Amino acid sequence: MTSHPNPIQNPQFTQAGRHGTWITAIDDPCLPVHYATVNLWSYLGRGLDKRWVSVSTAQTGETEDFLRAGRAVGAAIAATSCSVLLIASGAMSHTFWSLRELRAHEASDPAHIRTAAARGADAERIAWLQAGEHARVIETMPEFLKYRPEARFGPYLMMIAALGEGAVTAPGRAYSEYENSVGTGQMHIWFDRPGGGWV
Repeated sequence: MTSHPNPIQNPQFTQAGRHGTWITAIDDPCLPVHYATVNLWSYLGRGLDKRWVSVSTAQTGETEDFLRAGRAVGAAIAATSCSVLLIASGAMSHTFWSLRELRAHEASDPAHIRTAAARGADAERIAWLQAGEHARVIETMPEFLKYRPEARFGPYLMMIAALGEGAVTAPGRAYSEYENSVGTGQMHIWFDRPGGGWV
């Protein structure tokens, strides 16, 4: 474990850097790993001799970067004889209500999504995902990025690129209603195993 210097004695915390904060790496053995997809694994893999890998998204990544990462994951899976379950986690439109407005928008009703335009963009993509029009979702990423999808929609882009990118036509099945979470669009969608290839 890396020892952290005393912030008062560290020059980066003086002058302009005096408002710095502590950062702990996720490989710290004293820090439990909790995130949406990792939390699911305690239910999906409990009692089973299964392994999992968590892939993060780069904050500076763009659509092509995420697609490239997904292609690499797909190639790695294709080179094994393992069965693999891919789980992508991230909100659709992703702009929170401000703190002073938030209490009035905590209900799950989609009417509380941050803007009507964001709600419309989410609905459009949900329809495409349910119809298996993944190529259309990918092609319209520049438009969707205006609504700030969480992590630039990187988790979905990596998952779909691993499965075959725009060639994938697997229709999505809703596992939840579309709902609001303090201004952001949320929904659970399952994609059945696409036909052909290694999947």
